[in-house]
Amino acid sequence: MSNKLTVSGLRDELQKRGLDTTGLKATLVDRLDAAIAEEEAKNSDTVKKDDEKVDKRKRSSAPSPDEEESKDAKRIKVEDISTLNAKELKDALSIRGLSTNGKKADLVERLTEAVKEDDKSADGIKVEDITDMNVKELKEALSTRGLPTNGKKGELVERLKDAVDGKADGTTNKSAVASVKDDEDAKVVVGLKKGRAVLDQYIGDHLKKTWHVYEAKVDNNVEVYDAMLNQTNLGDNNNKFYVIQVLESDGAMANGSRSYYCFSRWGRVGVKGQQNLAGPFPYAEAAVSEFMSKFYAKTKNSWTNRHNFVAYPKCYTWIEMDYEEDKPTDQDQDQDIKQKELESKKPIELKPSKLEPRVKEFIDLICNINMMNQMMMEIGYDARKMPLGKLSKSTIKKGYEVLKRLAEVLDDKSASSSKKKDQLKQLSSEFYTVIPHDFGFKHMLNFIIDTPQKLKEKLQMVEALGEIELATKILSNDIHMDDDPAYTHYKRLNCDFEPLDTTSSEFELVKEYMEKTHGETHSGYTLELLNAFKLQRDGELERFKPFEKTPNRMLLWHGSRLTNWTGILSQGLRIAPPEAPVTGYMFGKGVYFADMVSKSANYCCTHAGDPVGVLLLSEVALGNMNELYNADYNANKLPSGKLSTKGVGRMIPDPKEYKTLEDGVVVPVGKPTPNNEQAAQTYLAYNEYIVYDQAQIRMRYLLQVRFNYKSGRW
Repeated sequence: MSNKLTVSGLRDELQKRGLDTTGLKATLVDRLDAAIAEEEAKNSDTVKKDDEKVDKRKRSSAPSPDEEESKDAKRIKVEDISTLNAKELKDALSIRGLSTNGKKADLVERLTEAVKEDDKSADGIKVEDITDMNVKELKEALSTRGLPTNGKKGELVERLKDAVDGKADGTTNKSAVASVKDDEDAKVVVGLKKGRAVLDQYIGDHLKKTWHVYEAKVDNNVEVYDAMLNQTNLGDNNNKFYVIQVLESDGAMANGSRSYYCFSRWGRVGVKGQQNLAGPFPYAEAAVSEFMSKFYAKTKNSWTNRHNFVAYPKCYTWIEMDYEEDKPTDQDQDQDIKQKELESKKPIELKPSKLEPRVKEFIDLICNINMMNQMMMEIGYDARKMPLGKLSKSTIKKGYEVLKRLAEVLDDKSASSSKKKDQLKQLSSEFYTVIPHDFGFKHMLNFIIDTPQKLKEKLQMVEALGEIELATKILSNDIHMDDDPAYTHYKRLNCDFEPLDTTSSEFELVKEYMEKTHGETHSGYTLELLNAFKLQRDGELERFKPFEKTPNRMLLWHGSRLTNWTGILSQGLRIAPPEAPVTGYMFGKGVYFADMVSKSANYCCTHAGDPVGVLLLSEVALGNMNELYNADYNANKLPSGKLSTKGVGRMIPDPKEYKTLEDGVVVPVGKPTPNNEQAAQTYLAYNEYIVYDQAQIRMRYLLQVRFNYKSGRW
């Protein structure tokens, strides 16, 4: 029972026996166990009872699942290494992700160094025991981890808690800074995809070549034994992941059968963490049993009932992946091309594209999974842990649902500040569990979603993830597209692009509209028109027919991140789903437009290091507008006879300069001028136009623009 006691309890028991009470927990446990064993040995007339106590003590001292994972790769003693044969040495090295090349002497030396390094960190400290340690013990434990030992006791406790929590999650026992640096300096490893699931990126190369994630047909469904778990708890400063995969050999082994492993990797989000390889198993059932056992131990949910998942406190949450689309994305194709280049030693050249060069340049800009990964990482999403290509709609829906509950708490005026703070902390933890974020080793309490602005930022992130989820399906590649991927991507957008001649009247009109309607409060950048395209989405003209004669049709701006355009062009501009919080939308859930280019340009979210963005000009059937001067989250419930909402701004394009096209569409192309009649009533700087029916929108022109920043971000 010794290892179940706290440090304080161990010291009490040792003090009763007149024994030394100094040292780390592992030392105290060993000392108390030895004392108990000696006491039992003296009672020779109760040997049977003694044996039962020993058996009981052995059972009670079995490691917890987390401890078991941490120790799986550490059971070998240094003195036993020389007795291992070559196969055993290679297995032990493989578990640690170390090279298995070389002669036996090389293997022995390599494994000896690894085991010695393991032994340095096997001190058995648990987070809950740290507050009972004295300063000397705290410094000793920090020193063994290569962490600073300066500061007051409170600082030492906090530092060691972070380190031990990291260790329990699988991070290295070196300093957090060193861990992050090692990860940044390491060569980026891309997971290899065979079948529906991607092999974990940190699985050893020797396994990647000849193993894949195991799949099996169960009740007419294909089960993919691949689990991504996540746990974020802001109060405990936890932000950790747990990966479990069953691996199957690509081909039969020497005895004619296949072989299986159960691979797991765990750690703090953003670092490589630790890993374990259980097996090999001669049968799939054994590896699957190990997989299911780990899944239950971490989540308290059965793998077979995971689609009815219930989240429990202090447990991991299952992040659902999408395995329906098993075609490779363009990122996978890039890897295939690189692999073929390595094998052939010759670069693979793509054929000239069938697309007009300006159209191809634009398609390459927006249909780029690597760009999507990078942009999502910039706003905090951990794309390395949950590949964008495997995002499921249910995960995105859960993200919206948590944000909706957060919005309700923020809007609750009756709750006490302390209750509201606790609720926001708990719901923020839930959001980051469902939508993984890489916060590094920053303190998690700094990331509570506790203001409307923070909520809106996360809402925009989830919207972008929804667009990317759609984009990755559209950009999945077939074999026949290898010679002209841009053309295949273009065809899948179901849009016709026609580059505008720079001498045409249409080009001059959109250029004038862009140059004249730049708001004076957006002075940190200017816009440069690179390309303009006439646009026609399949089916949109037919859908727009009921509104083609509607009075008050205007050509208006809409801006969005590069990540969103594949989805926008293929599916049209869409309205937020029911599960999204209404408080994230100033005038309710609808599609928003502007008559000032810079108002929409700000939503492109570009920066000086990545200055190219995309703007859309759409014909919008506004009809009779409901004019509002302040936010109204329920503005989508239009009064009778109204077709749209107008958020009235203080600055407007000069109406005297408006132009009307032959089909009656008004282009508000005038320079900004004060809205003298209504300026005093509104707090909006510029006009906003909102429609709540997608059929009222017809896309007309697409602009590729460069943001020329004067200094910094804006």
